[in-house]
Amino acid sequence: APPAGYENTVQVTAVDQFDPDSVPGNDDGDQSEDDEASVTVTPQQVDVSLVKVISDPAPNVGDVVTFTLTVSNDGPDAATGVGGADVVPDGYSGITNVSDGGTVAGATVTWTGLSVPAGGSVDVSFDAVVGAPPADFENVAQVTAVDQFDLDSTPGNDDGDQSEDDEASVTATPQVADLDLSMSVSDVVPNVGDVVSFTMT
Repeated sequence: APPAGYENTVQVTAVDQFDPDSVPGNDDGDQSEDDEASVTVTPQQVDVSLVKVISDPAPNVGDVVTFTLTVSNDGPDAATGVGGADVVPDGYSGITNVSDGGTVAGATVTWTGLSVPAGGSVDVSFDAVVGAPPADFENVAQVTAVDQFDLDSTPGNDDGDQSEDDEASVTATPQVADLDLSMSVSDVVPNVGDVVSFTMT
């Protein structure tokens, strides 16, 4: 992996006859003679990162929310074969409307084969139904694959700490209300024909 050395040098090391313009086997790395040659390979490199948002961070239980994952690439090369996985926690159900050819298996939404140009980004998304507390509502996703070498993260090594820029999470906080109802009447022993007032609090 970069930043290793990729210049590969070769030299003629022996010949029975006299060579008028080079000395076999004296390679000093400067390729100043015609019996030396080199070639350099430059591996493709990308810097893929992930950002995740939810359409409503304070939804009501039963609401449908949309999760959008934005995969960006700071280059210098285009990123191909990009894959991602979103493990949906038990606070959500009913995963639908998965974009860009993504698939659902159990509670995991995955995408494969995405391409992200250098300096560009790609959005993928899905919908889910918000459940009731005290379920888990932190939704974590990670880039799981990329064809090129990523300069500062390792795809698919998610350990949950989000220490690399190819991981992201978002948490919804469902709205909760604790309602109590009481009722009173202005006269609990009225006469027939009396008007009474009921008050609900």
